[in-house]
Amino acid sequence: MLKKVLKMSGYRIKELRQSRAWSQEQLAELSSLSVRTIQRLENGGKASLETLAAIASAFNIKVTDLYSPETDEITQEQAKSIDKKRDEIQQQVALEAKFYRHLVRFIITSIILLLINWVINYTISWSGIVILILGILLINRWLKTFFLHKYINRWKNKRTNKLKNK
Repeated sequence: MLKKVLKMSGYRIKELRQSRAWSQEQLAELSSLSVRTIQRLENGGKASLETLAAIASAFNIKVTDLYSPETDEITQEQAKSIDKKRDEIQQQVALEAKFYRHLVRFIITSIILLLINWVINYTISWSGIVILILGILLINRWLKTFFLHKYINRWKNKRTNKLKNK
């Protein structure tokens, strides 16, 4: 029976859901879809790539892993492009989280340095120089994370494609 469902729909949604002992309601809630949509897909209905991306995210797998091996190559390629986009978004979020960690460290370090400077000798502001250097490094990371990252990735992709075509 399971093989029949897989061949009808081309998706492994029911198999994955049952392997985790989830109900259709639980999967619907985790993927922010309706129960009716989950039922339709498990009974052989077609899904948009956005719907599949939501389900894959709920399972914490790639969209391509939702397809059964019999699925055609065009659909697999579309799923791979969604997986690539999701990976890029996760990479950007990781970079932004790293920046915010650096920002918190900068603030804490600056406060500690100012307190040490004030306790030891508040007439000479040696901590200001250190804070200025750390601030410049933080601004550099901010530019790289929020602005230059897009351009660097675009250049990398162009360069990779150019070298592939040679």
